[in-house]
Amino acid sequence: MNAILISLIQFLYPAQCRHCEENLDPADGHYICKSCWEEARFIEEPFCQTCGYPLNSLASLPEKVFSCDNCPSDVKFRKARTITYYYDSVVGTAIKLLKDRDKTISAVGKAIILLKDQDKTIMADPLADLMFNTMPRLLDVQDYDYIMPVPIHKKKMRKRGYNQMELIGRRLSTKTGIPLEVRSLVKSVNTPPQRGLDAKDRQKNIKDSFEVPDRSKIEGKRILLIDDVMTTGATVSECAKVLLKDGKVRYTDIYVLTRTAQSSDFYDI
Repeated sequence: MNAILISLIQFLYPAQCRHCEENLDPADGHYICKSCWEEARFIEEPFCQTCGYPLNSLASLPEKVFSCDNCPSDVKFRKARTITYYYDSVVGTAIKLLKDRDKTISAVGKAIILLKDQDKTIMADPLADLMFNTMPRLLDVQDYDYIMPVPIHKKKMRKRGYNQMELIGRRLSTKTGIPLEVRSLVKSVNTPPQRGLDAKDRQKNIKDSFEVPDRSKIEGKRILLIDDVMTTGATVSECAKVLLKDGKVRYTDIYVLTRTAQSSDFYDI
């Protein structure tokens, strides 16, 4: 198909942004328009210095808060940082009662769904760019020996064909110069999805589902564990626990694309 025909098809049947549903300018990239990317709300201080949960900026807070009600009960990571929100800012607590939650998902959340559930692997590029460009504000690239994506079970890998966080991790590794390590932590139990579970059930569901088959490469190393969505932190906490106990790593920091917290959920201490 020649370039003229492609241009004609794009003119007659323009693609639409999967978030705002406006016509997508080919110069914007794939699936999500430039405007929607630029409207992403970044998680900024004040946030918990341990788990990264956003705090109420209007509340009377100490300069730094190192523990909050959203921290895991037994923290095994050094710190967790998330970039932006999974849900749009225009929604409040009542949105959780709606049946069509997809309409409340942010542009970055939509990009994750496209990559994770709809085989749009091209979305690994802008998501890796987002992690790289935000990193200097949240983390120091010199603090890590390896980037490690949260692993998925081999059955899910065969079904999907890829681990979405490994795709992002490879790109982030190239950009930062931090080596990617994908063999030292594996998902050994094929657990049901975490979606729809409360905090207690999430922790129970994911417990003892990861293992370190060989710690020789990561023992004593500084790990940056990356994931796409953080809700209660049960998954990354379990990974960090196994890396510390069985992998004998020096420490694990968590770096996540989105958090499911909304402005109405912000914690007041």
